[in-house]
Amino acid sequence: MQGDVKAAYTAGDAALIPYRTRIKGLFFIAASAGTDPIVIYDNATTAAGNVLLTVGTTAAGGNTVYIPAQGILATNGVYVDTGDADSVTVFYG
Repeated sequence: MQGDVKAAYTAGDAALIPYRTRIKGLFFIAASAGTDPIVIYDNATTAAGNVLLTVGTTAAGGNTVYIPAQGILATNGVYVDTGDADSVTVFYG
């Protein structure tokens, strides 16, 4: 099923999407390889609840994460803990 894809950007931990959606992919920038991963929560307000996705920041530079099929369903919204990443863009829809 086709649908519009949107993007939300953050340079720090943030509540990005306040409603039900599907995460389609991520793009993140890391200045250097780190040990603190990016964590995406099924929550519209805080870093709590079900973890939908954890992505390591093990390579410096721009990194893309493709999510197959219809994406990951976030029923309560999306909160991003950026970990060691300098910035994260979430593609959703």
